[in-house]
Amino acid sequence: MILNVPAADKAVRAAERRSLDIPATVRDAAAVDAAVTAAMRAPDPERPAVPATASDIAATVQKYALDLQAADLSRRAAERFHDDAALLYAQAVFNAVPGWIDGLQKEFATLTAALAKAAAKLPAELEPARIAWNNPAVTAPYQRAEGIAVQLDQLVADRDDIVAAAGGDGGRDNALFAVASLPEPTEEAVLDKQWPQLAQVVSGWRELRHQHVARWVYLARQPDLTLGLATPGEVRQRAGAVEAWRDATHAAASARTRAGAAEQVRRSLAG
Repeated sequence: MILNVPAADKAVRAAERRSLDIPATVRDAAAVDAAVTAAMRAPDPERPAVPATASDIAATVQKYALDLQAADLSRRAAERFHDDAALLYAQAVFNAVPGWIDGLQKEFATLTAALAKAAAKLPAELEPARIAWNNPAVTAPYQRAEGIAVQLDQLVADRDDIVAAAGGDGGRDNALFAVASLPEPTEEAVLDKQWPQLAQVVSGWRELRHQHVARWVYLARQPDLTLGLATPGEVRQRAGAVEAWRDATHAAASARTRAGAAEQVRRSLAG
């Protein structure tokens, strides 16, 4: 776990925007961290007024010096608690991340289901130059898909803010695997040469990186993909499935017989 209070703060704000439950452990740890930070940044005590008589100057200065010293010592003492307080807060947010991601799933499923309905009414090609903008039968579902895509982007952005408190996703194509997964490779599927088709699904998604609406519609149309938000660990697992597919497919290709290929695939999938 990475000690990152700003990321934890950002995750909590994202959870609040989505009306997700904020555990008491997070609220309490945040209050402790804020209290320690406030103590570290406490201002110097206000300087007293100049005494009316010279005889009172020494006592006034001495008392103010003691007040300043106490304030400085208090700030220095608070610094000793800073790392522990920050760690407790970051840990509490870290622990809340899986529950928050789970809390986003229902809205994500609702939006992607609505997107699939709109996608069914759209042409296969969604390049702006090829869309018949004067045809309401096309423009209406496109506008619907566009609105849903914006909502999905906002939802995924909040999801990204949340998982950043757990160290982020990492890896290639993490934007894809944050929202979708390929089927796990099996011996039969590898031997039936299903990987090239799945690889095309991934490469097709990459090619649409500059086409906002088309990219979401593409995901909604892919029967080989299962749409669902992932925790950081799940993103890595989903990305790992790609490597497993590739390795097993290459292993199968190195064999001369189907029986030999099956043995190679079993070994590859077993790790």
